[in-house]
Amino acid sequence: MDYPTWSLNYLEMNELEKLDKRWKELVGKPRSKEQIEESRLVAKQLEIEMAKEVNDLLGELKKQGIFIKSVWDLVNTKKAYPDAIDILIKHLRKKYHDKNMEGIVRALTVKEAKGKAANVLKELYDNTSKDKSNLRWVIGNAIATVMSVDDVDWVFSTVIDKSNGSSRAQLVLALGSVKSEQSQNILIDLLDDKDVVPQALAALGKMKSKKAKNKILQMKESNNSLIRLEAIKALKKID
Repeated sequence: MDYPTWSLNYLEMNELEKLDKRWKELVGKPRSKEQIEESRLVAKQLEIEMAKEVNDLLGELKKQGIFIKSVWDLVNTKKAYPDAIDILIKHLRKKYHDKNMEGIVRALTVKEAKGKAANVLKELYDNTSKDKSNLRWVIGNAIATVMSVDDVDWVFSTVIDKSNGSSRAQLVLALGSVKSEQSQNILIDLLDDKDVVPQALAALGKMKSKKAKNKILQMKESNNSLIRLEAIKALKKID
């Protein structure tokens, strides 16, 4: 079939980037029969190129006796894989398609990565474009899982920055385990932040914050059903 001519900026991209860009172009507008067929072919080739991109990672895991066809096999397994953690962290510093990167990050969202992965995950979060909110949420969730006391100051500065939007959600929730006046005050302030109100309520409930009780009482009357529910749950833990 004849494909439309792609723009010159494709010349500066690798094959995977070209395919990804073309896929987004095709699915982002009304499509003709020809474009639907092209999108099917592009999607298939994109899947092939994404698999090729992680060949080195899978090869290194294989040397450690970890035989998988995709990094998502680790995400979906119920078995621990401590021997994979250092390799995954190493590859987190490399450039990958967002979907592959998400798989690596989710594979590191395990207790075995505590004390090892937090620094590189924080760096990745900070360096990921803010318009990639979903990927940043995944990274934030991983940090919330593997963080230690050494990471608390970074979490504080990240959650008070409203430009981080809803990607902060799991980091806000994690502050419920940080028993300090500063953590409590930040969470109370976040009750006015529409992007993370439910998580702030849940975290304050977890820390049984009597200081936040009056404000949470007011939130029982919210028009938002989720906020009302989280306020009620928090008050039950505080009382």
